[in-house]
Amino acid sequence: MRYKGIIFDMDGTLTVPLLDFNRIRSDLGITEGDIAEVIESWPEPRRAQGWKLIEKYEHEACKNNQLQPDALEVLSRFAAGRIRLGIITRNTMKSVEKLLKTKLTVAFDIILTREFPHMKPSPEPVLHILEKWNMAPEECLMVGDYIHDIQAANAAGAVSCYYKNAHGGDYDREADYTVKSFKELEALVRKANE
Repeated sequence: MRYKGIIFDMDGTLTVPLLDFNRIRSDLGITEGDIAEVIESWPEPRRAQGWKLIEKYEHEACKNNQLQPDALEVLSRFAAGRIRLGIITRNTMKSVEKLLKTKLTVAFDIILTREFPHMKPSPEPVLHILEKWNMAPEECLMVGDYIHDIQAANAAGAVSCYYKNAHGGDYDREADYTVKSFKELEALVRKANE
């Protein structure tokens, strides 16, 4: 198998996890269910207020964002090796652009944010990128630290890779591969592409 493209989640995958989802849930009064789906189900103006609170937390995270160790160097080597790079995030484009300008100085071929009509765990964002890249699903690796990333990849037929942070969930069984660092990810891709 050879990977021609790699799609990354942003928060907790490209960057060290900073968002406190328990606090966000508490502030929004969401005890269960997917945060984005619950907010989208609310009537206006409550929906807009919910997204405004999410943006406040994302803005705070943007100010303190740190890349995962070795991320920049590994991504640069992927790009130099002509592997296409993409991002699918539930964040806003504004947040992604700030990260790209300040810390993540690697060119990504395509970036899909929550402004895209479909959000993970829907396979649509992955399928959209595969179509744009004219790439078979098995030639693309989707890397993320949450179950939605894995579900989106699996549903699209792409190869799923769980990026397991120190205090992350237990999604190893749902993913094709699990890595705990960008060095491990690079070794996985290098072995596949030999």
